[in-house]
This record gives sequence, C-alpha cells and structure tokens, in this order.
Amino acid sequence: MSQTVEAPILPESSPDREVNCEVALEAAFAALVTAAEGQGWTPDETASTLLKIATNHAQKTEAVVAAPDN
Repeated sequence: MSQTVEAPILPESSPDREVNCEVALEAAFAALVTAAEGQGWTPDETASTLLKIATNHAQKTEAVVAAPDN
C-alpha cells in the first residue's frame, strides 16, 4: 500500500488550500481503508479508528499552535 501524496499547489493563504489537501490525500486514504479492510477489519472499525487517529492528530496540532512561545 504505497500511494504518493502530492505537494500543495496553492499557497498557504489560499482559501482553497484545504480542498487541495483533501484531493492530495484522497488516494492514499482510500488505499489505507482498502488495506485495512483487506486484512479483515470491518468498515465500521476502520472508519472509527481512522476518525480517532485523525482527532488525536488534530488535538496535538491545536495544542502546538496554542502553546505559548518559550
């Protein structure tokens, strides 16, 4: 399961940057879901686990952004 994630084509200031990221990650995400389900994980298990991992990542990212400068 190896999918290439394309680099951003829009500057960070672009309002469409998030959509650009979605498109860039879509194929790799689909491959990950297919691989997980191919190993016997159910669609519900796969979806809830990916959501948990993504939520944890978002929380860590928010914590870093919210941390005061040292």
